[in-house]
This record gives sequence, C-alpha cells and structure tokens, in this order.
Amino acid sequence: MNKRIFSIIFSFTTALSFSFVAAQSSLPMVTPEEVGFSSEQLDKIESYFQGRVDRGEIAGIVTLVARKGKIAHLSAVGYQDVDRGIPMDTDTLFRVYSMTKPIVSTALMMLYQDGLFQLNDPLSKFIPEFSNLRVLRSPNGPLNETVEMEREPTVQDILRHTAGFSHGLGNSEYDRAFVGTGIFRPETSLAEMMTALSTIPLMNQPGSMYRYSIGPDVALRLVEIISGMPADDYLQQRMFDPLEMNDTGYVVDSNNAHRLSPIHWNNDGQLAPIDSEHGSPAGGVLVEDWSVNNYTVDHDYKGGSIGLVATAADYWRFAQAMINGGELNGERIIGPKTVEFMASNHLTAQQHETFSPAMGFGLGFATIENPAGVGYIASKGSFYWGGAAATSFWIDPVEDIVVIGMTQHMGTPNTGAIRGELHALVYGALED
Repeated sequence: MNKRIFSIIFSFTTALSFSFVAAQSSLPMVTPEEVGFSSEQLDKIESYFQGRVDRGEIAGIVTLVARKGKIAHLSAVGYQDVDRGIPMDTDTLFRVYSMTKPIVSTALMMLYQDGLFQLNDPLSKFIPEFSNLRVLRSPNGPLNETVEMEREPTVQDILRHTAGFSHGLGNSEYDRAFVGTGIFRPETSLAEMMTALSTIPLMNQPGSMYRYSIGPDVALRLVEIISGMPADDYLQQRMFDPLEMNDTGYVVDSNNAHRLSPIHWNNDGQLAPIDSEHGSPAGGVLVEDWSVNNYTVDHDYKGGSIGLVATAADYWRFAQAMINGGELNGERIIGPKTVEFMASNHLTAQQHETFSPAMGFGLGFATIENPAGVGYIASKGSFYWGGAAATSFWIDPVEDIVVIGMTQHMGTPNTGAIRGELHALVYGALED
C-alpha cells in the first residue's frame, strides 16, 4: 500500500478512535443490550450512513442514540469537510439552525412557570410596537393592501407559529421585503428585529392558521425583556451551564473554529462547501455566504429561530433533560408538568388544517399524533424538530429514547430522508 495513503487512513482512524474514547469518558455510555437494543442491528446505523458517504450522497454525519438516560450508540462517519479532507468527529460543531427554536421556547417557558407572564398575554404588553400591526388582505397579495388585525397575537401564538408572522426564507416579493429590512443581518439585535418586524404586515390574521415563522425570535426578545438579561447570557446561565452544554452558543471562538463543519451543497454533482469560492445553491437568505459563514465573530444578532451551534452530545443533554421532565444530573431547568404541556398539541382544528394531518405542534416542538400517518416508525406522543442543514432530533417518552442526527447540508438531494432512515434503523434495533 502507498505509504501516504496508509498514513491518511491511519490518521483518519486514529482521530475517530481518539474522539470516540474521549466522548465515552464524559458521557454515560452503555452497550446496546443493556438498554434493550440489538448491537448487531444498531451497528447498521454506522454502516448505512457510511454507504451514503461512499456514494457521495452526504459528506458525513454524527448519530447518537440514547435510551433510559444512557447512550447506546455514538458514531461519526465520513467527513466534517469534504473539500479539505477533514474527518467527521463526534466532537464536531454544527449549525443547528431551527433546532435553536425548541431551546429558546424552553427558555421562555422557564419564565412562564415563574409566573412572569400568561400565554394569552398580547405581545404588545411587552413589545408596544406590535399593538398596531397590519395584516395582508391576501397572503399572496400586494404588500400595500392590508387590513386591521381581528385580534392581537399572543405569546402562545409565537410558540406554536399561529401569530401570522412569516419566516422570510423564500424568494417571494414578501420574503424579499422581509429580509430587506435587515432582520437576519449580523448587526441586527433582537430589539432592532422587533422594530423591523413591526413595519411588515402579518401574512394572515393572528390565530387563524399555522404558518412556520420567526415566532421564536420574538420569544427570545421576550426572554430578554422579562428576565432583564441579554438573551445569550440568560441561555448560558440558566440552561447551558446547568446542563453542561459546554459547546453550545452563538459564537465559535478561535480555539474551536477548526471543529465547525462547513455546510455542503451539491455543486454540479460534487459535494462542496458553501463559500465565496464554491458558491451556493439556489434559495433564500440561509444559503448566502454571509449568513452561513459568520459564526466565528460575536455579532449583535442572537437569533431565536436560528443561530446556535452545538455538538451532538450537547444537544442530547438538552433533549435528555426534556425527556427526564426538565432535569439532568440533578440540575433542574424546568418542571415536568411544564414539559408535558409544551409537548402536547396546541393547534386548534382550524389551525391544524395548514399543518401535517398526522402531527401536531406544541410550544416549540412538533408532536406525533398518529404514528401510522407520518411515514416511518414512531411512538404517539414523541416530540421533535430539525434544522435547515439537515440536523434532526426526536424525543420518545413511550420508549424512553432520544436520538440526535447532526450533519451539514443544504441544496443536497435526499438529505431530507435522513430522519426517516434513522427512525427505521433505531426502532429496528429495539428488542425490549
């Protein structure tokens, strides 16, 4: 064998082995059989995704499966950075995008259980600019054709995406105007974002329907207002520190920048990083280079809908705390009844007409209402979400399972299938 190739393979294997041993030393690792899984079947997770890497379908992925509070599977396959040949590592950092939303929703509900607001409070009680919002006469109509609100959006509305706000992630006239206000710019603070939002009409009447939105950004601004603390400080002190989520935050410092995976896209049949050299896929603001590659600088923008970076193990700590009823390793961040309430469907029958018929939406999480209708094995009562770069997680209280999948892809065919593939592989390995 060519000595250089052998050296690369040896270094690749050694790096993965060292990382896995390091991860094992700080995490509650067990054999799959100790928590009711088949080792042989659970090992297929790694081999399956290695096959996708070998076929050039994905760059790499970190997967974590836990049951009964113990981690039965943690693996890294493929590459953190295909272009530079950097192997994927269990300690790799990922932009979790919309997986920021469940964390922020939980932070706001921590203040709710302290009695500091009610879910039916109008947003204008805390953000006066929202008292006179206008609503588009038609969701696809001209931006200057608006009507008055029939009622004001509430705190519950922003957590279940029924306030009437949009997300502004497409290429419509409305989306361009939305992004054109500078809402997602690195220099925009949450307070400035609220001011910008107040100048844009809602897409529909508050409470009339589910519409995926930047409601969690409003939620995070409420965290700042109600707690009297900057959003990132509140999250750090009240959640990340107690749960030992030491690699989670909005900024990746210079000592850890090498651990941050680039976002890959399919560039004429080849996986490449989104950057100024390799370009980006078609899409909205999330695929633009300035949006993707701004995580190593401490900007004013601290998003509630997108913005956090984490490892698979760190996100497991959050998810495990939630399945435990708000506690991990003796540190409680939220009460069990509050978690149960958040993980229940909050959509009315009318609102549900614009969401998946087999699912519901709680306060920050989607919920599985009809497992037979979702297209993959799941338990009724599971709650979950995912991120724009194909990250995903789910929490199954029935089987006491938490699963995390971390990868970094946009504009890459079939990465949306990863969640369903993981469901099949995980539940296929469950024996007890």
